[in-house]
Amino acid sequence: MSVQTHTPSMPPSTRAGLVGRAENGLRGLLREPNPVWIRELRQSARLTRTPVILAVVTSMMTLLIASIGGVLSATAEPAQVGIGVFHTFFSLAFAVVTWVGPAVAAATIASERSGRTWEALLLTGLSAASIARGKFLASLTYVALYVVMLAPVGGLSFLFGGVTPAEVVLAFALLLLIAGLSVAFGLAVSSKLSSPAVSILVTLVVAVPVSIVLYSALGVGLSFAVHELFPGVTGGAPVWLPTAYVRADFGAEYAVFLLLFPLLATLIPGWLFYEVTIANMASESDDRSTRLRYWQLGSGPALAFALVVAAAASPSRVDWCLAGQAVCWMFALFSAFLVAGEPLGPSLRVTTRWERTRAPARTRWLGPGVARAALLASLLATACQAVVTAAGFRFASSRDERYALLSLGGYALGFSIFALGFTCWARARARASTVPRVLLGSVLFLATLGPYVAMAIGGIFLEGNSRMLLVAAPSPAFAFAVVDRFKSAGGEADLYGIAGAVAAVGWGLLGLGLLATGTLRARVSFANERAARQNLETVPQAAPAAPEPVAEPAESPQPTEPA
Repeated sequence: MSVQTHTPSMPPSTRAGLVGRAENGLRGLLREPNPVWIRELRQSARLTRTPVILAVVTSMMTLLIASIGGVLSATAEPAQVGIGVFHTFFSLAFAVVTWVGPAVAAATIASERSGRTWEALLLTGLSAASIARGKFLASLTYVALYVVMLAPVGGLSFLFGGVTPAEVVLAFALLLLIAGLSVAFGLAVSSKLSSPAVSILVTLVVAVPVSIVLYSALGVGLSFAVHELFPGVTGGAPVWLPTAYVRADFGAEYAVFLLLFPLLATLIPGWLFYEVTIANMASESDDRSTRLRYWQLGSGPALAFALVVAAAASPSRVDWCLAGQAVCWMFALFSAFLVAGEPLGPSLRVTTRWERTRAPARTRWLGPGVARAALLASLLATACQAVVTAAGFRFASSRDERYALLSLGGYALGFSIFALGFTCWARARARASTVPRVLLGSVLFLATLGPYVAMAIGGIFLEGNSRMLLVAAPSPAFAFAVVDRFKSAGGEADLYGIAGAVAAVGWGLLGLGLLATGTLRARVSFANERAARQNLETVPQAAPAAPEPVAEPAESPQPTEPA
C-alpha cells in the first residue's frame, strides 16, 4: 500500500500579485480587527442617546419626505413625484452626512487629548496609522448607521416611478463615499487640535459652507454640462451621477467622466486627509514628511494623466488641456502650503533610524527637510506642466492655440516656482510653519490683485486703452487674459504674449533665487540647531562640591594639681 503524501498549499502571504496580499490582509482584518475600532464601537453601544438620535432623525426625515410626496402627488404625475422625492431625499441626506460626519469625527482624537487618555493609547504600542484607521472606521460606522436607518425612506422614491432601483442603490453607495470623505476631513482637523469643542466648531465652520458650495457647483451647476454630454441626464437636477451611471451610453466619455474623475475626486482628498491625520498624530521628532511626499508624487501625475485622457476623449481637446494646466497650477500652489509645514531637516531620531536600517538615498531624499521638499515640488510642477502642454501641442490645430497653451503653461510654471521658492525662504527664516503660510497667502493675494488695484487707483481703466492692461502683467490672472486674446484672435495678442512671457520669466528667476537662498539659510540654521543641541547634551555636569571637613572641638586643658 502506497503512502499518499499531501502537499500543503501555498500560504496567501507568499502568493504573487496583489490578490494574495489583499486576501491575506482581509483575513487578518477578520481575525484581528482594529482594537481602537472595537473600543469605540463598545463605547458608542453603551450610550443611550445613540438610538434616540437615530430614531428622531429617521422620524423627521420620514415625515418630511411623506409631506413632500403628498403635496407633489396632488398636482404632478407619479413619475414626477418619484423624481422629486429622489432628489429631495438625497439632497437632505447629503447635508446630514456632510455636517454630522465631520462633527462626529472631530471629537474623537481631540477628546483623547483633553481626557488625558492619549498617552495611554500611545503606550499600547499601536502605530499612528493603526490609531487613525481605528478612529476612521469607528466614525464611519457611526455615520453609516444614519444611512442605514434612512434607507427605507429613500426607497420610497422608486415606488412612485420615474427612478429605478439601481439609481437608488448607486445613490446610497455614493452617499457612503461622501461620508468617508467627510469623516476623513473631521479626523484631520481633530488630530491638530486638543479641545473637542474647538475642533467641532472649526470643522463645522469649514464643512458647512464648503458642502453648500460643492452642492451648488458640482450638483446643480455641473448637471447642465453633463446634460449636454449625456442627454439622458436632466439639467438642473442636483443628484445626477447615479442617473448618469444608469442611463448614459458606455464609451470613452463614460469611462473618463463617470468613472475616472469621480474615483480621483474621492481618492486624492481622502488620501490627503489620511496622511495629514497621521502626520499630526506623530511626534515632532518623528518623520512626518515622507508619507505626504508620497501623496504629492502620486496625486500630481494622476491629475495630469486624467486631464490628458479627458482631453483625448472630449471634442474640445485644447480647452481641456488649458483646464489641465490651471489644475496643475493650483496643485503646485497647494503643495507650497504643504512645504511650509516642513522642518528645516531630519531630527536626530530620524537620522539614527536611517543609519540603523541602512535606508537608501531615495528614502533619505524624501525625508524631512524644507529645501528638498521645495525642490521636489518644483520638479513635480515642471513635469506636470510639461506633460499637459505637450499633449495640448499634439491636439492643437493652429498657431494661436499653441501660443495660448505655451503662455498659460509658462506663466503657471514660473509663478509656481516663485511660490515654492518664497515658501522655502520664509520657512528657513521662521521657527514654526504658521508664519510662512500666512506670508505665502498674503503674497499670493497681493500678487494677484495688487496690479489691478494699482490700476484702479491710478484711473487706468477709465482711459479705454487696451494696452494699459499690460500694466497688470505681473498678476497671475493676466495669464488668462493672454489666453483669451489668443483664443479670440483679438488684437495685439503677440504683445500680450510677450508681456506675459517677461512676467513669467521674472517670477521664475525670482523663485529660483529665493529657493537657493532659502536652501543655504535652512542648512545653516539646521546645522546651528544641531550643534547647539549637541553642546547641551555633551556639557559635563558640575561635580557636587565636597563637604567641608568639620573641625573637631579642641580638647580642654587638664587642670594641674597644686604643688
